[in-house]
Amino acid sequence: MYQVLYDVALRLGLGIILGFLLLVFITIVETAFYNHSKQIHLGVIITLLALIIYALGDIALDVLHI
Repeated sequence: MYQVLYDVALRLGLGIILGFLLLVFITIVETAFYNHSKQIHLGVIITLLALIIYALGDIALDVLHI
């Protein structure tokens, strides 16, 4: 049980760090390509949804021990 909690906490911590780095990257890209902010936001939202689905599936597989 502790291993599962450790894995979940580790993934959440890494997710927060990667989320911050993604935020910095988005800010830089939006500054460089100001006229294309709508396309940038759409791409970021799709990427974040894919990462969230992947992370939830990975955590579920760990919890279920499959």
